[in-house]
Amino acid sequence: MKKNQLNLLSVAIILLIVSLSFLIYYQYSTNVKREQEKFIFENFVNNLQNLQDTINNMQGTYYIKVDIPSGIILYSRDNELIIQYNNNNYTINFQNKSVILYNNGQNVSFLYPNNYIYLVSTNNTIFISADFNDTIFIFNRYLPNGTIIVINPDNNQNNNNNQNQNNNNNQNNQTNQTNNTNQTNNNNTNQTNQTNNTIDPNSRCLVKYTGQPKFFWGDVDGNNYLPPVGDQGVCGDYWAFASSNGIAAIYMIRNNKPNEGLTLSAAYIAIKCNYRYPNTPKYCEHNIGCNGGLPYYGILYTSQYGIPADPGRRYYSSTLKGCSTNDDAISYPDDVCGFDYNGPTSPMYYSHKVMELVQRGKSLSSQEIIQYLLCYGPLTVSGYMAGEGGSNPNMYPLYFVGDTGHAMLLVGYDTQSQLCQEVYGTPKCWIIQNSWGRVTGCLAFTSDGRMRMITRSKSECYKYYSNYRACSTAMGAPCGGVYWMQDGYIYIPFEQSPFGLSFPKFSIVAIQNVTLAK
Repeated sequence: MKKNQLNLLSVAIILLIVSLSFLIYYQYSTNVKREQEKFIFENFVNNLQNLQDTINNMQGTYYIKVDIPSGIILYSRDNELIIQYNNNNYTINFQNKSVILYNNGQNVSFLYPNNYIYLVSTNNTIFISADFNDTIFIFNRYLPNGTIIVINPDNNQNNNNNQNQNNNNNQNNQTNQTNNTNQTNNNNTNQTNQTNNTIDPNSRCLVKYTGQPKFFWGDVDGNNYLPPVGDQGVCGDYWAFASSNGIAAIYMIRNNKPNEGLTLSAAYIAIKCNYRYPNTPKYCEHNIGCNGGLPYYGILYTSQYGIPADPGRRYYSSTLKGCSTNDDAISYPDDVCGFDYNGPTSPMYYSHKVMELVQRGKSLSSQEIIQYLLCYGPLTVSGYMAGEGGSNPNMYPLYFVGDTGHAMLLVGYDTQSQLCQEVYGTPKCWIIQNSWGRVTGCLAFTSDGRMRMITRSKSECYKYYSNYRACSTAMGAPCGGVYWMQDGYIYIPFEQSPFGLSFPKFSIVAIQNVTLAK
């Protein structure tokens, strides 16, 4: 055999070995992936079978959300739910309960959901849908006296216990419960990057939704669980106020300490969870002191490092309140006027289970937000306050004005508000605690982000809210949004303004518990 023939043979053998190695690796990877998918699916089926036992033993009406893996098709047959996966069928039987698949207002023969399904269970029927709005429609049309709770199928024994306890639910019982009081800082660290959109079955909802037309965390049976309205001054650390006020409120609620007026240090978060502060966590790179930031990451910081109290915000008033930095390009310490944090440092309050309720760009319905507000307590919300580009931008904006990004604390709602009827022509409003001091009056924005108070009259505010031309004339520029603020609380109509379109839906953050480490 010639030398060149030997070389060709060697190359062929090498190529054959490489090909076989690649084929073996590909087959191994495929098998691992299949096993993983099989494990995920079997875990889902087991959870649903456990949930089957729970539902079969339930009395009354319930709303249940169940996460599912991809690639599943659901069919119904009498009282059976048929789950098809990889051309294999699995059957879940609900005793004496008809199973009805529901989508876009119609009964359908199958569902092909992407992420989760909703179950509405009555004594004799289970409606299953992939659309939350369908579940609300079912409740409103067929089940007006139903009770809405969320059941996590991962822990059905706790869910059964929760159901028995929910019948005696009241505010004082709920706020007396604290979870994991003795958790260490290591536990806090482990929780830092975890988000969870399901209600922990070991921590019951604070207040059960029973169709209440209004609710306000500042007056629960005469008790106030909110910190005082803050005043950020000229520093743009609204995100730090929304974070610290939310943490303070949850601590007072979960530990049954109403009327304390607890104020935690917004300055601590604004300075230390800052993208250039030495050795700060990487997630703090989203926050720029007096130049803006995201509350979610500020609250995550407190789950790891805690946050001290600042009684009466005296430390904040002597530091950041007068700090004016308007150049987005600057970095710490310039973005907090050169301040380092040397205020109160003990005791420290730690947040637990920080949850971003809006994910994957999907907004929540007003009904969902109400339920979360009652279940978790005050919610930190973010969005934009002005819009532009529509035929009537203060009502129908095509674009949000970036310079009007803001964050506040959602603390209540009222669907029978006389104030909102006068100002917006609708009685349905969110009640949101702001951080601009205890101001009362009508605030208007221009489409380039400028804001000023244009009147203290509710009737005139309605004129500006409902009449784009009148608002633009009063502002001397195209109008971008009109809102009423009462003693530092902004009232936002349900889905009727630029604020209503992005607030409180752009970002909504819940905190499940706050504990004190002395």
